This record gives sequence, structure tokens and C-alpha cells, in this order.
Amino acid sequence: MSVYQLNQHTAMGSAEKPIHQAPVVTLANGGAFIPQHYFRYSHTLASLQEIASRVRFADDVLIFAHEDKQGMYIQIGMVGRENYERGNIIRPLKLVYGRKWRIDADTPTSEIVQTIFLAIKKMREHEVRELLTLRDETSGKASTPFSTHHDVHVLARFAPPGTPTATTADASEAIVSWLDPVRFGQRRLSLLEVNQHRGGSWIVDLALGMLPLARAMEADLPEFNHLALTIVLKELSRSELLHQIMQAMIDHSDRAVEAAFQYRGFARFSRTLDPAAIASLSIAARPYARDARNAAFSEAFKASNYEVDASRAPALGKGRLADINRHKLAQFNNLSGHMPRGLHTVAQSVQPLRS
Repeated sequence: MSVYQLNQHTAMGSAEKPIHQAPVVTLANGGAFIPQHYFRYSHTLASLQEIASRVRFADDVLIFAHEDKQGMYIQIGMVGRENYERGNIIRPLKLVYGRKWRIDADTPTSEIVQTIFLAIKKMREHEVRELLTLRDETSGKASTPFSTHHDVHVLARFAPPGTPTATTADASEAIVSWLDPVRFGQRRLSLLEVNQHRGGSWIVDLALGMLPLARAMEADLPEFNHLALTIVLKELSRSELLHQIMQAMIDHSDRAVEAAFQYRGFARFSRTLDPAAIASLSIAARPYARDARNAAFSEAFKASNYEVDASRAPALGKGRLADINRHKLAQFNNLSGHMPRGLHTVAQSVQPLRS
């Protein structure tokens, strides 16, 4: 049986080639394969697009694989409603795009699949962060405090520290008041129950209300409908409450992606997969003792790993950041691994950053 027959479920021509004399792993059930860490990868745009085409997810999420002057990339598009329009008219759908996720030609296929998975999660997180709104007490207008579009320079200079807190006696009353100006996708959040754990944390049960009637037919991210959630507060403060609500929404979105994401019909990141079974299969796929007896393969394997690891090392560059990283690395003696290029060049004098 040929190498490509053994790995016909993943092989894509010259994009995936096993190292010379790579061993075949045979499982107890008779299944045989060459582990991915015994392959060299030379992905092209065609093979990247082929991998992306094998991913299945929601119809409102598009996966793009392309290249520009900087190389190949994955990019996610998402069809949904405009988050910042909160009137009572039916809004047209809109296609928006996430950032470009760069892919090196030598990236293993499994890591490309993981990158697509992560890109979808982060694209949805971007949208989820814009759905949580907070009505400002002074102006009466709503804003998105967890959006990723806030100006970091303005925040660093003008955002005041501190947040309202509450005592044990008025915990419920305080939480209800903090929730009053909060909406998630125009839904209200209501307090069901709050209890203090013996360790000092607060266990808060919340319920997400229904969409306004005018919005009921155009709701995106339907997994948030009728959502009940439990959050844990380390302290009884408005900041802690809102941050934990936001994190709970992101976690809920991430789990929806885990459940629905498939590669070639396999739910790779589903929580129905038993981690113990994955661990056993991983151990079986790494027969190090047997590999060491094959001197020719062992040397080729080490050389391949060295070449790939060396190609990952970045250039240190010049300026303030280079000097910061050079100083950090100088604190470690006998550090192994591939050092950044230019590490041993003379550091330049850099003026301190002025705010």
C-alpha cells in the first residue's frame, strides 16, 4: 500500500509529503497511517483553498482563502444585521469581514484547520462584543463599551479609574440597578438569583429577555435566544458584573462554534469528543522509541524539525522594541531554541516614549 493510500483522507499532492522512510503507525484496530509530524508541508493557494472548501459551518459565515503581496491568508466574512442601527425599522443584511490570518506554506494542514476555526470564533466575538450596549447616565445614549474599536490613546489618557461597588446587604438591589441600562442585542438582562459562595465569590443567575417585536424576525446569532446564564463575580462591583456578562456571551458563542464546526464531516472541536481517547491516539501516533532505531529517518526527522523551527525565528529589528526584547533575553542563561536574527548586534540608543 502506498503512502498516499495510507493518508488518502488528507493527502493533497505535493502540498503534503512524508519525510523519507517515515514510519507507518498501525493501531490496535488495524488502522494504519503516517502521523502528520512526519510530513513536510508546501502549501499553495490551491491547497489552502482546498482545505478551506472542506470546512462546514453556518450559511451566514463565508471562508475566503487568497493571497496578496505578503503571502497567503484566511479571511472570514459574516452576513448579519448592522449592530449600530437600533431603530425600529427592519434593517437590511450586511456582509462584513474579519482580519486576515496569515498562512505560511510550511504550516501543517491540521494547524490551517485550527486557524480557520479560530478565525471564525474571533469574527463572531467581534460581533458579540458590539451587541452589549450600556446607556450612558449623562447623555442617555447607548454605547458599546466592549467593542474593539475604542481609541486606546484616548482611553489611556482620559478613562477614569474606579467602579461602583455594593455591600452584601444590598447585593440584589445593586445588581438590578447595574443591569437596568444594559442590553444585549437589544434584549434586557434580568436577575434571577444571587448568592454568596463560602469562598467569598458571588454566584449570579441571569436571563436574557426577548427581542423587541420589530426585531424578532431578523435576529442573528440565534443561540442567544432564551439564554439563561450563570456568572461568578470575584467582587461585587459593576465592572466585575459587566465584564463577566461579556465573557459569558463570548464563551456561549465559542461553544456554538465548537459544536457546529466540521472538517470533512468531522466535528474536530466538539466537546462530545473524549479527551482521553484523543490522548491515547496521540500517544500511539508518536512512537519515538521505534523511530530512534531507524537512524536514516531519525536524522532526516531532526533535520526537518530544525529547518522548520529555524524558519519561524523572527528578525529582532531595530529601535525601542528590539532593545526591550534584547534586554529580556539577556536575563536568561544558556537559553535553547532559535534566537531572533540580529540579537547580537549593538543596541541603539532610543529616546523614551513621551505620552
